[in-house]
Amino acid sequence: MKKNTKKFIGIALICIIITVLFSTGLNQQQPIEDLDAISGLGADLVIKNGEVEHIVPMSVYLFEHEGKIESILRTGIAQTIGQTRQNRQLADDKQNLLGLEKVLIISEQQALYGLKNWIDILFRNPYSNDTEYVAVCKGKASDILGMNLKGYPSSADFIEGLIRNSVFYNFFSNDYKIMDLFSSVDSEGCNVVLPYIEVLNNEIKITGMALFDKDKMVSKIGIDELRIMNIMRENNVNGILTIQKSPQTYVDYYAKSKRKVSCIKKGDKYKFIIDINLEGDLIQNTIYKDLENHPEKNEQFNKEMSEEITDKCNDFIIKMKNECKVDCLQLGMVAAAKYGRQSGNDWNKIICNSEIKVNVNVKINKLGRRNY
Repeated sequence: MKKNTKKFIGIALICIIITVLFSTGLNQQQPIEDLDAISGLGADLVIKNGEVEHIVPMSVYLFEHEGKIESILRTGIAQTIGQTRQNRQLADDKQNLLGLEKVLIISEQQALYGLKNWIDILFRNPYSNDTEYVAVCKGKASDILGMNLKGYPSSADFIEGLIRNSVFYNFFSNDYKIMDLFSSVDSEGCNVVLPYIEVLNNEIKITGMALFDKDKMVSKIGIDELRIMNIMRENNVNGILTIQKSPQTYVDYYAKSKRKVSCIKKGDKYKFIIDINLEGDLIQNTIYKDLENHPEKNEQFNKEMSEEITDKCNDFIIKMKNECKVDCLQLGMVAAAKYGRQSGNDWNKIICNSEIKVNVNVKINKLGRRNY
């Protein structure tokens, strides 16, 4: 009898606690129609007569009747990023709902000026989405976030998919999120790179990569260069490589790239050896006939592809040293890990004055069904 009484009292207490929790929580909730659910943030900047003006556009969802979802742009303008919230709220009848944002689009002007204040305000906000993607854009972020794209409730949804799925064919990594920015920007020997997007023929496209020294953008490279950079910078990335003899005679090779870096120090000089292993499948081949029956042709392909990639890697290293002047290959991280951190070394300067050797090994896994 006592057992049943205690059990009943226990169940009753649990029910009361659940009821109180739910009733308290519901009192603080608002209908989704009364909230600004943010799909994307923008970072624009204007400098006039030495005065800095921050322009922060937000792409917010509009929940219409019959389940239809569209988006609208709400913008705040002020001398600090935090004050843009005040300015924006003066013309907004809804409460902002953070945590759903998919992308942060940074204008090139803001990237060149620096991301220090943006990193600080995002890191301090516990409600912001650390997994949202970050990209640098040509022109204004507000213009890109304000675009209407068929089939998407907002351009932010499209850009999120654009960056997330870039890993398949162009040797992109998946490390372009807010959390990656937090962990990389002040890490010794590490420099941030971010996808660079722009509008071409009314389409949003990735057209290159923005290179940073700490929190400031210092250079931009094109698509062909970023593929080669990522082969040397990243590990376990995928993409297509080509050997072309003529407009109708070429080989397309879909490969996974694996990278290993070793570092040797002699006195004050450093030498880096980047070993790259490429393994993959031939997806098109009009050069090397009957590869399955002629091993020597297989070796010829491996040799020619290796030489092709090695030459491109060496060309990029020359550009990195003489034009970009920033360690975008993460070699400083390797040296710091091996020879000690917090040494006060300028790794950008050291890497750009170091010997860098690249070894490329190529292997075919599959040839496809057969020759056509």
